Amino acid sequence: MNQMTGILKMHYKDKWFWLFMPWIILLSSFLVNLVIAFFLQEPMYTGGLVSIFIYMFVIGIIILVQTFPFALGLSLRRTDYFIGTSLMAVLTSAGFSLLLFLLSIVETKLTSGWGVQLHYFHIPYLNDGTVLEQLWIYFMIMLHMFYWGFVISSIFRRFGRSGLFIFAAVMFILYSVAGLLMTYYQWWGDLFNWFASHTAFELALWTMPLTVLYALLSFWMLRKSTV
Repeated sequence: MNQMTGILKMHYKDKWFWLFMPWIILLSSFLVNLVIAFFLQEPMYTGGLVSIFIYMFVIGIIILVQTFPFALGLSLRRTDYFIGTSLMAVLTSAGFSLLLFLLSIVETKLTSGWGVQLHYFHIPYLNDGTVLEQLWIYFMIMLHMFYWGFVISSIFRRFGRSGLFIFAAVMFILYSVAGLLMTYYQWWGDLFNWFASHTAFELALWTMPLTVLYALLSFWMLRKSTV
C-alpha cells in the first residue's frame, strides 16, 4: 500500500505533465476558436475538445517510458507501479471529466456560447443524456485513450522496438483486410447505421471491454518486462 501510494505521489509531483499541459493546450485551442467565432455571424461548432482526449493517449505512451525504469530503480514492485499509475489515470480522468462538464454548463446555461455562439465544450450528440451519462462518456473516453497509449508503450517495454514494429505491421494488415472485406461485402453502410443507432453513452459503454483488455495486457507485459 505504501509503495502504491509512493507511485501515486511520484506521478502527482509532475503536475505540468499530468494536470497543467492538457489544459494549456485545450484552453489555447479554445481561445483561438473564441476569436474566430467573434467574427462569425452564425453558430460555430468545433472539435477542439478532442485535444484533451488525444493528450490522455500521449500520457499513456510517455509516462511508462519516463517513470517505469525509475520506479524499478527504487525497488518498487511492478504491480504497485501498475496500480499506482492506473489510480492516477482514473483520478485524472474523473477530475477532467467533471471540469469539462462544468464548462459545458457554463457554455450553454450561463453564457449562451461565451457570448459568440461558440459550441466548444458542449457538443450535440456527445452531450446528450443525463448528467451522469455525460460524465461517464468523458470518463470512459479518457480512460480508454490512456490505456490505449499505455498498452502500446507496454509492447515496446516488453518486446522492444522489433516487437512494436511487428505489432504495427500486424495491425496494419488486419485493418487492411477488414477494410477490403467491408468494401467487398458492402458492410460500410450497416456499420455507419449501427453507430448512428446508438447514443454516445451506449458507445462509451462499448469501449469498456477494450479498456479492460488494454489494462490486463499492459499489466501482463509489465510483469514480464525488463528495465
